[in-house]
Amino acid sequence: MLSALLRPLYLLWATAALVIASAAGLVVYYEIHYRDRVFPGVRLQGMDLSGMSPEEVFDIAQVKAEYFRLPAITLHAADQRLTLRPADLGIALDPAATAQSVLSAGRQGDLLTQIRQRAEMWWSGLDLSPVVRVDVEALARAIDEIAERTNQPARDAQIIFEGEAVRELPAQVGRQLDNQRAQQLILSLATANRPIEISLPYQAIPPQVASVAEATAALNRIISRDLIVMVPRWDEAGNPMPPAEAFRIRKADLKEFVLIDQVEGAPRVRLQREKFRALVEPLRKAVEQKAQNARFTFDPATRQLTLLAPARDARALNIEATLDAIEAAAQSDNRSVTVVVDRTPAPIPSTATAQELGITQLLTQATTFFKGSSPARLANVRVAAARFHGLVIPPGGLFSFNEHLGEVTEKEGFQEGLIIVGNRTVKGIGGGVCQVSTTAYQAALRAGFPVIERYPHGYRVSYYERGMGAGFDASVFSPYADLKFINNSPAHVLIETAYDPVRVTLTFRLYGTPDGREVIISPPTITDIVPHGPDIYEPDPENQVPAGKAKQVEYAVDGATVSFTRQVIRNGEVLINERVVSKYVPWQAVYRYGPGFVPPEGAIVKN
Repeated sequence: MLSALLRPLYLLWATAALVIASAAGLVVYYEIHYRDRVFPGVRLQGMDLSGMSPEEVFDIAQVKAEYFRLPAITLHAADQRLTLRPADLGIALDPAATAQSVLSAGRQGDLLTQIRQRAEMWWSGLDLSPVVRVDVEALARAIDEIAERTNQPARDAQIIFEGEAVRELPAQVGRQLDNQRAQQLILSLATANRPIEISLPYQAIPPQVASVAEATAALNRIISRDLIVMVPRWDEAGNPMPPAEAFRIRKADLKEFVLIDQVEGAPRVRLQREKFRALVEPLRKAVEQKAQNARFTFDPATRQLTLLAPARDARALNIEATLDAIEAAAQSDNRSVTVVVDRTPAPIPSTATAQELGITQLLTQATTFFKGSSPARLANVRVAAARFHGLVIPPGGLFSFNEHLGEVTEKEGFQEGLIIVGNRTVKGIGGGVCQVSTTAYQAALRAGFPVIERYPHGYRVSYYERGMGAGFDASVFSPYADLKFINNSPAHVLIETAYDPVRVTLTFRLYGTPDGREVIISPPTITDIVPHGPDIYEPDPENQVPAGKAKQVEYAVDGATVSFTRQVIRNGEVLINERVVSKYVPWQAVYRYGPGFVPPEGAIVKN
């Protein structure tokens, strides 16, 4: 009974043992039969390699490697079509590694893993790809070369000059190869073992300046017509006259005055102000003038002023405003612009009254005498004195003789006379002007005004000592020597000059408002007298002296130190207490002689 029960179990064990033995036998058979051969079911890119030896697989791999040496890859790179070999891109099949990969199929892992892999290969098959080697540096170099050939930078829209016309060169979108994506795409398709086409990926590069249409239109407006700059004019009375053309820039030349720059990525057209400045600045002389106060005479009887010369406003060229106007005109249809002139009224207008200026009576006057002067000297005194007639000095104002005298030239009416230059008296334009400055100096002393600049002459001149005496002269020679004093009275001071051709005198009268000051001037004191030297005889360089004759051109005078004192007192307060010292050098008489003249004994003779 027991053996009847165990019989099925024996059958089951026997069957299992048979199956195990069969499986083991099969494994042993596989191992022996396919030793150094490809297991069944293994393919290489669809080609069945079952049972092949390593040499056979290697031969097949070498055949497949030929693909990598053929022009099998077509690259569409932007607008170019490039046909290359995979080898050109650093891509090649490795036959030995490929054979090794095929033979290794089903031989990896432990025994159970190998049995399972072999069964799956036998049942479903295993399709392998060749082992491909990539030279990364070679591939990168190849892609860089393609990028260099096909990349295109973005081009901004530009303004193009074509003769006298201007047009816009449109912007252009750029392109740039995406090297990394291109490399990945090539590697994913290059092992297909068949001809392939690949479109390389590019990135669009937008231009920074998409359009210059507005700037082009602005530039066309600027160069459309000539640009004219006018300068205003006035008559001698200061009344405006029609302006005159100062300069004109032809439309063909206007582009040379244009500057195109970028503002927040957009082009801006503007004029080069500095170029226009160089043209505008020389116009200052045509429009600018100093303010000139009105000039008057005073009538002591009516105590009223009579207008002698009208006031003149100051005019100044406003460079920046003019450049602004030029820029505006260049962008408009009005192509003519007048330079901008700023006007400043004179401090003392033509409508000023004696009451407004505080001119009530005569403050003081000074008269100098110069009879015996040459006609040229008399003329110069008259012309120079007229420069100061009617002049008004404001309270606290500085009087400068040279400023009001102006230019001493023949054009201004001056004649050639004798002037002191160095240690000689020579001919020069304006001889006798110092007679006027001396008279003005004496008037300022008498008025009690502070004198802040005054120079005595080099030697004593008799013309200047008639009246107040020696030491009261004032030498002027612009711009080195000037006579300056300050009106420190509470009111304006009016100067009147009077030239008397009969008595041969010049008088300076100062009108204003007395403030109670008393002026005490001492007589001059002469000390340190230095006798003059012997007379000097020299040939006449101008050949004007007759033969055997001599003509005196310099007069001898001793040198000396001359001083005087001045006190200015007001209500017991001493405003000025000064001692004025003038040093004069000795001066020798000079004679010029003609041919055959014999100088006297003791004289200094110069050849």
